[in-house]
Amino acid sequence: MQCPPIRQLAIISDDAELAARLSCIFNRPGYYLPILDGPRMTRPDGRSEAVRRNNAIAKAGVRRIALADLSAEQRAAMADLLPSRSILTATAQDLARVLQKNLPPAVLKWGRSHIGVGLLTALRNDQVIEFSDGAGTKTYELNGRSHLVVCEAGEPLSEVIAANYAFALDADLLTIPEVDKGVAEALTEELYSLYDLQGQSASDSLAKLTTRVRELCPGVVPPEGGSMTFFTSHIPYGLGFPEIPSTHLEIYPDLGVSVLNGLAAGNANTTGVRSAVLVDPGQTQAPEVEVVAQSLAKRRVFVRAYPWKTANVRDITNTVELFPYDFLLFATHCGDADGYRFTYKFEDASGRKRRLVVDTAIGIGQTDDPDILSVMQFERFHELDGVSWSDPKKSEKIDVGTAIKDFVELHRAKELEPVERELIPRVLGSAALKMADHNYIAMPRELAIHGSPVIFNNACASWHQLAGRFMFAGARAYVGTLFPVTGAEAAQVAEYFVEHDEDMPLAEALWRAQSQTYGQPQARRPYVIAGVYPQCLRVLLDDVPSYIQSQLESALKGWEEHNSQDESESKSVEEIKRYYKAEIEWFEKKWASGKAKNRSKPRRKRKKRLFRP
Repeated sequence: MQCPPIRQLAIISDDAELAARLSCIFNRPGYYLPILDGPRMTRPDGRSEAVRRNNAIAKAGVRRIALADLSAEQRAAMADLLPSRSILTATAQDLARVLQKNLPPAVLKWGRSHIGVGLLTALRNDQVIEFSDGAGTKTYELNGRSHLVVCEAGEPLSEVIAANYAFALDADLLTIPEVDKGVAEALTEELYSLYDLQGQSASDSLAKLTTRVRELCPGVVPPEGGSMTFFTSHIPYGLGFPEIPSTHLEIYPDLGVSVLNGLAAGNANTTGVRSAVLVDPGQTQAPEVEVVAQSLAKRRVFVRAYPWKTANVRDITNTVELFPYDFLLFATHCGDADGYRFTYKFEDASGRKRRLVVDTAIGIGQTDDPDILSVMQFERFHELDGVSWSDPKKSEKIDVGTAIKDFVELHRAKELEPVERELIPRVLGSAALKMADHNYIAMPRELAIHGSPVIFNNACASWHQLAGRFMFAGARAYVGTLFPVTGAEAAQVAEYFVEHDEDMPLAEALWRAQSQTYGQPQARRPYVIAGVYPQCLRVLLDDVPSYIQSQLESALKGWEEHNSQDESESKSVEEIKRYYKAEIEWFEKKWASGKAKNRSKPRRKRKKRLFRP
């Protein structure tokens, strides 16, 4: 299976039914039509929302963007980044006029549930879907194909994206019921603490959990000799179907961006593995680091390793976000860190008095100033006005209103101090990676200079929170573990994974690596993968040092053009520029002769990229 080509038009919309109907007009067999949700402008980082969509579109080479029934604020945010000639506007009224002027194809009348299945049915039969209350629906579109797409219900737009994905891959599609958030969190927590259960066999507990996961997927029959993609709210459904390869895509947030990043990376002739970063702080036995380094080096991949003290929070934070790599391996401990429980009291924008309890874990890194430390915070809302933030009936008990937005703004402006504080042994969901000096709280703004790398995280229980964070930041694939693994297991799985046939999909490579390591499918399978199914891990033979240096120089130029009136942001930008200057100087000294040879060759003029810092 290969990544399908991408249509040169993308649709950005929050209206699932409109996006589905536009898909019927613009999609073509064998192509993927990108569907992205609109930027969430109510978030404090609203501009970043628009930037992520812009960058995904730029990497995919999409030339036309339809802004379909977005708000004025959303349209303005996207128009500020996209070339004006590339923008189309589309509304339900526009679509109706087009269908009136042109003889419409056959119409498929469909109800307002399982709309992804309806869309795929319409696409396969060259129809335009029309939604109406009371019309018939079904939960599947099956025809014995070798790939099955399983989409958890609950987010209509994710079903539209899943249908377009299935259409492009010539796959079957089935929807399964939405899983209650509390049930999902309880299940992942049991996986997280699998080996901490007293008086219970870990293997028996794992078998029961595997059965429970499978029971959440009614009607799913794995295609014999085939494969599956799960669109999931977070549950690693592949755990319940170990007999065939599978991968996962989280339906929230930014599902459309994740799919587009993965397919774009799999399509581009210039995309592959040139360079790899291996992180080993020495916190655990990690024989896989040397094994992977040797395997990649034999294939002429540029390998940069961070062993022991060099794997500190500052250098790893900078490398993860600012260095141009294509493959990243973590070999360390992962777990929820201890931290603080802060209570804040404030008035929201409406004048209402609020009481917010926030759990906070921190990671500390060095800076250029020996008297100043860089602090990364992971915050988890614990309680608002006496109601648990995780209470599924929270909205019935309190009016959240603008409380969270106001808190973030006051907190950022340093106008708010906690009225109570206490130490707590675990900040749920913090998922800290242990570095040589402190915890690395991985919440990257971007990866590998707007790249789409493959992340292989061999830390124990590294799937639960970090898969979503790294995919959100732009990774095209993320491999993590559901529960602890030994050093020998980690080395064997990682070695098999990186040495597989380059034309083999990553999900199949991981599945085969676990089969080689653990034996029969019924045995434990700690590793799961996120990302689109068809992508591979091809090595690009290139003048890699010169390529890396050119990427560093281009990034430095971009940051030198970045202006900010905010003092704190300006300091961060200056530190980023110093990082790039130091890296460029190192490459110039280390690879000067190679660069001189490369300069003798004429260079093609490159088009201006659309990426935004």
